[in-house]
Amino acid sequence: MAELCIKLDYQDPVKEGAATLIKSNFPLWSILPILGATFCAGISILMTVLFALVPLVFLTLLKTLSTRQILMDKRGIEMPSDLSRGRLKGSYLGWDQIARAFVSGEGTAKEVVFLPLTKDLPTIKVPLDRLDGNQTEKLLVTIQHFMPGEKDASLEELSQTLKRLNAGLSSESEFSYTDIWEDELKRRFRPAAFMPLEAGVSVREGSIRIERALASGGLSAVYLASTKQGKLVVLKESVIPESYESELKEKAKEMFAREARLLMKLDFDKIVKVLDFFSEGGRSYLLLESVTGPDLRQYVKQHGKLRESLVLDLALQMADILVYLHSQEPPVIHRDFTPDNLVLQNDGKLVAIDFGAANEFIGNATGTFVGKHAYIAPEQFRGKASPQSDLYAMGGTLYYLLTGEDPLALSVSDPAEKVAVSPALAKLVYDLTLPEGRIASAAVARARLEIIKTTS
Repeated sequence: MAELCIKLDYQDPVKEGAATLIKSNFPLWSILPILGATFCAGISILMTVLFALVPLVFLTLLKTLSTRQILMDKRGIEMPSDLSRGRLKGSYLGWDQIARAFVSGEGTAKEVVFLPLTKDLPTIKVPLDRLDGNQTEKLLVTIQHFMPGEKDASLEELSQTLKRLNAGLSSESEFSYTDIWEDELKRRFRPAAFMPLEAGVSVREGSIRIERALASGGLSAVYLASTKQGKLVVLKESVIPESYESELKEKAKEMFAREARLLMKLDFDKIVKVLDFFSEGGRSYLLLESVTGPDLRQYVKQHGKLRESLVLDLALQMADILVYLHSQEPPVIHRDFTPDNLVLQNDGKLVAIDFGAANEFIGNATGTFVGKHAYIAPEQFRGKASPQSDLYAMGGTLYYLLTGEDPLALSVSDPAEKVAVSPALAKLVYDLTLPEGRIASAAVARARLEIIKTTS
């Protein structure tokens, strides 16, 4: 599962004013290189070069002024520079470096303050008048979830105030980020049938240290971990209870090892890298690279159903991923190609994570099906997963992106029944989710997507 990366839009009037001024004067500074070449070429080469560099300087400055987001993840909080407060550079605190977080001030001067454990670290202050209500809710829920230890009562008091305000909203289009993020945390942390590892515990002879749990539930857990070299990685853990038949467990372990070796051979920039696998203490582990960014479920919850042009871009990337996986010898089946396992990075690149190998491992040992039923093809339910099973999941994922709703399990999905969508894209989703007569391959799906994109 992807590591949560939370971004809050932070208003800085000075930055915004300076950026507006630079943009409004674009015609002037963009022609300076031409003026320099015309009037200074015969006078001074240095002056000509200086005139030519002016646009580059302004573009760099504009990029700097456009950085106005607070970033939060499992590791800590990063504050941007704030020219209106005289803070020329950003600041960062890890959650384990914070002694206390609390609400200070009254009215428009109210702010959330993060006090560091030591004096050599910065104190971070987030003025709440620079965030809207939804962004403030998001900040509070993130603090509640990520920051260890007891929380100051002032944070809970502010949270309750915002909830009361949201309860009074009359428009159905308005929604509370508190509800969204609390739902997200419930999705990630379901009751587990075993005791997950605690932060600070080391595995594999001390070479891997557990930093935080990213998700848990049933017979598996996902952790953010670090190596001895300080590299952050993701560790996926699967557990088979001792009460299950040893013969089934051994067979499942063999299949898990075989699949893990296949996954380690994959080398594609849109697929998370499987670094290693091992078993220890009756538990089996996959070690993966850490990928930062929201998964597609998180993205839709934050932004609502997506416009068709963006869905087409994402669909082409999904097809690229499946073309690569299915072209391996033997074909690699993802088995869990869902919105939860596709991460959208800042540069727009989609990355597939969290292969269903661990789910297969648990299912083979326990005789139970593990997976997200709304995205599972009928043949996969029967234990006969094929490359076309991933295409079914892709169709269900496209339906979710277009409608904002999970598809009905074991059914053909038609987004045109819910939203306005081009007939060609609706037909593609329909054909991807057919129980029989489904699109034959990811390459065929990609070719159809190219036609839709060029004709839309």
